[in-house]
Amino acid sequence: MDYLTIYRTHDSAEVSIIKHKFEEENLNYHILDEHTNSAAGIAGIGGEGMRIQVQESQLDKAKTVLKEIGFLREWKDDSKNQRRNQPAKKWIFIFLAALVLLIVAFLIMWFMNP
Repeated sequence: MDYLTIYRTHDSAEVSIIKHKFEEENLNYHILDEHTNSAAGIAGIGGEGMRIQVQESQLDKAKTVLKEIGFLREWKDDSKNQRRNQPAKKWIFIFLAALVLLIVAFLIMWFMNP
């Protein structure tokens, strides 16, 4: 039985809703990185979020369920581990840039004092 990733999110409330609907429809599913994401805090420290996988044979039914509850607009195969642009990367870059500016300012003040 092969499982395919059908949905990815950082929001545990979304995962709870999807789990409930999949159980109502008797779909076999796995939630990957659920505990890692909640233990790591905001955005899983650069993680890709929680991944919901369903059996390959139940893929069409799972897509229909996700469309009905409004979580899936257009499905694309995400099973090839495509990297998404993560918002955490932007904030890490901004933090590092600010840190470099502070260090440069400190060094200039230190060496300019007589």
